[in-house]
Amino acid sequence: MFQKKDIFSVLQTAKKFLNLKGLPEYKSDSEVLLSFILQIKRSKLPFVYNQILSSDQLCQFEKYILRRSKREPVAYITGYVGFMGFELRVNKNVLIPRPETELLVETVLDLATTKQKSLEILDLCTGSGCIAISLAKMGTFKSIIATDISKYVLEIAKENAKINGLENIVFIESDIFTNLKQRKFDIIVSNPPYVTEEEYMFLEEDLMYEPKLALTAKDEGLFFYSEIGKNAKKFLNNSGHIFLELNPNKVNQIKKIFIDNNFKGIEILKDYSQLSRIFKARF
Repeated sequence: MFQKKDIFSVLQTAKKFLNLKGLPEYKSDSEVLLSFILQIKRSKLPFVYNQILSSDQLCQFEKYILRRSKREPVAYITGYVGFMGFELRVNKNVLIPRPETELLVETVLDLATTKQKSLEILDLCTGSGCIAISLAKMGTFKSIIATDISKYVLEIAKENAKINGLENIVFIESDIFTNLKQRKFDIIVSNPPYVTEEEYMFLEEDLMYEPKLALTAKDEGLFFYSEIGKNAKKFLNNSGHIFLELNPNKVNQIKKIFIDNNFKGIEILKDYSQLSRIFKARF
């Protein structure tokens, strides 16, 4: 693939190749993958344009570019992703955290700053642990418990807590609320699976690499919202709050679930694309 071995020429070739394959982020993809191999910040690449890559580096970069050309996400290729300014490990057992979920974290933090007491947090369907870890790094909470149904997923979440120097998150293997023993929380937060089977058929190719179990939900994508709506009140303190990431195509159905379960103060917040994305309510 590469005729020349200097970093500038190699990058130009990689960008052209990914562009021809129809990847819209061909420039950033190429630069992130090469900077990962070189173990330098992406912003430093222009300062080493004349550097000659070794045969091993060139071979590794070519493998990465070919994987990306088949729509494998960059985060799975490198094994790392940035979230809220922190670094997290990811693999194909967990979803890759996205900017919309950063908005969910920010919304929880906004509420926490208005309270005069230390709050107890429950993060359901924690996945990579991105929500719990960001809250622990950026907020001051009495306790944070994070649950997931998969022990393999929880191993990644625990590793991410360790990478970020956190020892105050309790991780529990649990199918939603099953193993929580009626403990009470001030805030329940979740980015649950919510893609319908029909929607799944039309997702972009990159998402086909991510675990279907963590993306899709039965009952037309409403299963987890229904389970949380029906059971959350048993685990919330008085005036406790729920924060959820939304399927923007199911907003009215989700609102009805929580209205029917006596939740109040329902708010729907928009994401950066002006889609209804964050659900907020209190009990």
